[in-house]
Amino acid sequence: MDERMIFSGFGGQGLMTLGKFVAELLMHDHAVTFFPSYGTEVRGGTAYCHVCVADRSIASPVVERATCLVVMNQMSYDRFAAVAEPGGLVLANASMIRPTDAHGTARLVEIDASGLANEMGNVRVANMIMLGALNALKRLAPPRSVESLLEEKLGREAGKREILALNKQALKVGAAEAGKVAAAGA
Repeated sequence: MDERMIFSGFGGQGLMTLGKFVAELLMHDHAVTFFPSYGTEVRGGTAYCHVCVADRSIASPVVERATCLVVMNQMSYDRFAAVAEPGGLVLANASMIRPTDAHGTARLVEIDASGLANEMGNVRVANMIMLGALNALKRLAPPRSVESLLEEKLGREAGKREILALNKQALKVGAAEAGKVAAAGA
């Protein structure tokens, strides 16, 4: 495995959580780095993190050419689309991004994560919708492993236990949306 990923969106959209989740999910079988950028961007600005996953030592945690971008807003797309590798994946939140050709020959997959999360009753699960879609498209880990980590993370935090079922459903919604996109592109 050799994945260099950037997760980006407005502060508060759960992109740091998503990046940490992916890093933790894969760290038992691969070398992993997680490099966040919080700065003054925590609420409202563009917050992002870099996640590198490889079957060898990782020289730098900074992603210069991304095999995968997960972008949740227009600012993030505009800022990072050009670093997508040809043939890479750009997973975009369709309700907040109007893509241009800035991503070059990287595969653009649009998932209406915010809209779907709103339909589910909680926009905060948009990041888990994107995780479900990302895992379905990239096959990072077995779906059960993703659910198990989610149970471990949310099941032990008293304030988050009640949204565990909603987050599990969000993973499934994201995977199903990715399946629709894949079927349409076949």
